[in-house]
Order: sequence, then C-alpha cells, then structure tokens
Amino acid sequence: MAFKYIHEASKQDVVRDKDKDRQKIILSKIEKFLSLDGIPIPPQNELEKVYGKITKPNDLVDTILLYTLHDVGAVDFLVTQDIGLHKRAQRVNVSDRVFRVEDALVWLREKYDSIKVSLPYIEDKQCHQIDRKDDIFSTLKEDYEGFDQWFTNSCVKKHRDCWTINFNKEIAGIAIRKEESLDDFLKEMPDVKECFSTLPGKILKICTFKIKENYRGEKLGEQLIKQVLWWAYKNTYEFVYLTVYPKHEYLIYMLSQYGFETICSNEDELYLGKTFKTDILKTPAHNEALRYHRQYYPAFIRKEEVNKYLIPIKGGYYETLFPENVKKRQSSLFDVGVDMDINRIPGNTIRKVYVCNAQVKSIKSGDILLFFHLKDDNSLHSQSLITVGVVDGFDITSQSDEILRLTAKRSVFTQAQLVELTSDNTKEVKIINFLLAGHLNPAIFYDRMEAIGIKGPYQSVRSISHEHFQELEQDILFDVKTA
Repeated sequence: MAFKYIHEASKQDVVRDKDKDRQKIILSKIEKFLSLDGIPIPPQNELEKVYGKITKPNDLVDTILLYTLHDVGAVDFLVTQDIGLHKRAQRVNVSDRVFRVEDALVWLREKYDSIKVSLPYIEDKQCHQIDRKDDIFSTLKEDYEGFDQWFTNSCVKKHRDCWTINFNKEIAGIAIRKEESLDDFLKEMPDVKECFSTLPGKILKICTFKIKENYRGEKLGEQLIKQVLWWAYKNTYEFVYLTVYPKHEYLIYMLSQYGFETICSNEDELYLGKTFKTDILKTPAHNEALRYHRQYYPAFIRKEEVNKYLIPIKGGYYETLFPENVKKRQSSLFDVGVDMDINRIPGNTIRKVYVCNAQVKSIKSGDILLFFHLKDDNSLHSQSLITVGVVDGFDITSQSDEILRLTAKRSVFTQAQLVELTSDNTKEVKIINFLLAGHLNPAIFYDRMEAIGIKGPYQSVRSISHEHFQELEQDILFDVKTA
C-alpha cells in the first residue's frame, strides 16, 4: 500500500500565498493527506553545502523536502512540479525519485494497475498527411498567432517532414523538422555567431515539438528527443536547434539533459541548440565521461580510462528494454511482423535500467556497456553484440523495496519481477542505470568476438580490456534509427 504525506514545510509555503482564496482551497485539499512533522532540520549553511544556494523561503522549503527524501529517508518519492527542485535533486543524484505529477500517476498505474494499453510508435510523415484540426495543435494556436496560416503555407504546401508518436490510434506527439541554411539561420539571429567556435555547415531546425497534455508522464517527450537526435546524428547534421517559450520549464530542463543549451533569445523565446562535436559551440567539453555523453549525445568517450563491460541479456528482456531494435526470425509462412521496421514496433526511451545478480561491483558512471544478445532461436540477433549504452549510475541492494525506489522512473519490469530478483531479500541485486547510445548494424556475432580474443561463454556481466574493445570498435557501426 502506498501512503501519501504532506510535509509541514509545504504547508508553511502555502500559508505564505497572498491569494487567500487559493490558499484556503489548497489547505483544505492537503488536509486529506497524512502530515510529516517534527523532522530535525540542520542549519541553513549545512543544507546549502549539499543542496545548493538558498536565497528565498521557497528555496528553503525545496531543500527541506529533498533533505527529508535524500538524507532522512522518511519517504520513498517526492512529487513536485517545481523545476528548481528537480535540478537540486539531480545535484544529489536522487532525480529518479523525484516525480512530476504526470510521472507519478504513470508509475503508480504501471506498478499497481493490471490494465495495459497499446504501446506507442513513431511514424515518419509529411505535414499534409496530418489533420490540422487535431487537438494536439490547440495550445500551439494559443501561443503562436497565425499558427494555422504558417502550418498551411510553410508546412503543408511545402510538404515538410515530421515525426508523429501514435498512441491508442491518435497523435500523442509531433516534431516538425526542416533543414536550414546557415544564411537563413544567421539572418534570423545575427548575434548568434558569438556562440560558435566554427560555424556549422548543416543545420536542422525543429519547427514544432509537442506532446499532447493527456500523454505527459508517458516519457514520450524523451522518445521524440531520441528520434530527433539519432536521425540528425546519422544524417551528419552539425547543429540542431528549436525555439521555446521560457514558461515551458520542463521541456527546457529535459532538453538540457541531452546537450541543448540556450544560445540566444529574442523578446519572447529562447533559442536552444546542440551539436555532436566539440569544435562547433564555444561551450567547453566536459571531461567526465557521462557528462560528455549527455553534452554530445549520442556520441561518447571511448578512451582507455573508461571501463567497458559485456552485458549478457536474454531475448525476452532485450525485447522489453529495446523494442525498437527487435528482429524476429520467420518461423512459418503465415507469421506476421517478421523483421519489423521501427515504424511498426513500440518506441522506447533513452534512459533505461538493467538489473541482474552478477558478481560485478566496480561499475561507475560513464563506463561503456556492450549488450550481448544470448542464444534465441527466434531472433536474428541471437548470440551477437548488438547494443551500446553508457552508465548513468550503479547501485547494489538486497532489499526488494529499495529496488523499487532505485528503478522507479526507468524500470520496464513489473513489481513482482523486481522483487523476485532478491529471493526474499537474501540475494544482492545490481542496478545499472544507463543511457542508450545506439544499436549496431551489422551486429557483431559470437565467432568474431572469439576471434578477437573475447572468449565465451558470456553468461554473466564481465569487463573487457581496452585492447579488445579497440578491436571490436573497428566493427562497430551504429544503426541510428531513422524512422
């Protein structure tokens, strides 16, 4: 059973609201929840050392809430729409336990509700194929005067390309793209030159990026970002950008997790851009492997000091973690969905979690994961190295409730599956959070790996030498899905 608490600091925050009518309504609502009172709070200067600068009463409330979660451990999760609080959570590595309301509702449904819905997939379309009356455009029409005319003249008549996320037979998300010349880009924002060390030659503009409100929390925004970035990377774009209103704080925050930064602004909007190479923008490259990977995603550091691990994965778990890359063998003349294209299988996200009972204990952030698909007579990827990830965090626990906390935002497994791994809290479980860097095409099969010197069998997580990785690297070609 899940218990919901309101911290006394949150109540104090509400009491400071100058809108007395709103204050009264909110106070009446939170009275329905259990109260979390009497927790000793350290002095402000001690809190600042851990959680960052506190400049106003709201900052102090945010910090107390995080302290209650992170240090005291009085609750498992924190639910808030405050982007500043989400950023503080990232600072102390508990961002996966801090939810938005939408995320929390989805997580609760996935963990405790047996009802399943159809999974989403991405389609590559042209704008004339989109119903402009679809309600996904309603808020865009409110924000952008003349949106209908722009969509007709600039998108429909010019047959501009777009991606749509289709969920339950409706459009849940859309990203409209356009290749833009450097001259047009600089004409629109001439001062942006100051941000570049080298002016980009090939530019991709995301004209529209939108997730329908009733699908927020389903991680579809992350799925759409993955599609944009993988496609741009594969098609050798040097710079990707879009414009965002400052009020869309969560979108800005999410984009920043994958290397987008504010490069300039006009009176109303921010221009957010990213590159895949270190010599385009003036922003210094991060030396730490994970931060570099986020900055130039999907590119990653491969040098000797970064450890490499071979990760065995069974076919069923591979299909769950990486559904966009599943390739089935044809077992009969009447099979449906053989060797399915990405357009006809569920999409997935960038941030994932792998759980196992392996003996390894030395994995750290930034390490490279090489996923080896174990023998599966029904898969074309059977006994091959097929997917690469970069470690985003590593934990060890034998407590089933701790597994649920540590995998909350990323796990694609059921509560029962996760609890079973601990064997009634007697067996250590390794939890590897990672970012999906890409899939290999062609896959590197077992005989090639043995020829390199990586001897089998590959039944448990194991490290491989940098020398062996360098041999493998000659065969690593990323099949970055282009929808």
